[in-house]
Amino acid sequence: MRHWIGLRGYLARPFWGWLGGWAVLCGALASNQLQWDGAVLLNLGLVLLLVELGWSNLWDLVVMTEWFRPLAEHWPPERYRPAASLPYTLPGSPGGRIARGLGRFSTWWREAFWPAAGAALLGLLAALVLSAILTLLLPGRLRPLSAALAALTGLGLVQRRRGKEPLVAEALVRVGLSWLAGHAVLAGLDTASVILALAFALAAWGGLRLAAGLRRSLWPLNAGQVIAVAVLIWLKEPIAAGVAGLLFFGQLAMQPSLNFAGDADPSAVSRRTWPWLMALMLLAAWALP
Repeated sequence: MRHWIGLRGYLARPFWGWLGGWAVLCGALASNQLQWDGAVLLNLGLVLLLVELGWSNLWDLVVMTEWFRPLAEHWPPERYRPAASLPYTLPGSPGGRIARGLGRFSTWWREAFWPAAGAALLGLLAALVLSAILTLLLPGRLRPLSAALAALTGLGLVQRRRGKEPLVAEALVRVGLSWLAGHAVLAGLDTASVILALAFALAAWGGLRLAAGLRRSLWPLNAGQVIAVAVLIWLKEPIAAGVAGLLFFGQLAMQPSLNFAGDADPSAVSRRTWPWLMALMLLAAWALP
């Protein structure tokens, strides 16, 4: 059931499902090292696999799975069979207590945890193995980003445990880290690319808040794009900055239709925002000197 819920979420935010790979391609373009070369294309393909099959699945499986529900609802099990113990072990002895504990755990694992989260656990192990292999094959510049992913995933898990949606961490993982991974796989990171990665992560956070119908969603959405336009002006790219400004104002034209106090659907505006944001990301990456 959880996988169907996730699928419905992607259908509600169709462009969000592509944004990780799109950010990788934009980061690679921003590195100015993207060439029609076998080694370059191989590294780009591997980092796309890392982001889409490794990092994205790690985030979804760790953060979105209800790992603690079987523990909260079904521990300790009401009925269990003690595990086999050594012959002549007394019930109150340490061996007997160990046998009862193992029996409780095996019953809980078999009847409560595995039906609820067993498939997610197998998927998590596969994503961890794949991520580890790809990280070893790719340049060492990506390893700090893997550490950042682990930290953000842990933060997201804590926020979900407290009943909050980890939208900031999700935007940083799917947009910010993906952009930086695409850049780092081909060249060392520079200040302008890092600023753009964080700016578009800020805008993506606003888009996620808008899709969820949360208040004060427009300021991060707009602020991230204003920062991107300002970076292009700072880099003395007037034509790119002008086109980026037009893309930004195209989104602003849709925002007055929002009315959180009425019957308007903010998610509809959010769905129309993603293509404009993706176009701005591509333009900003192409314009970096």
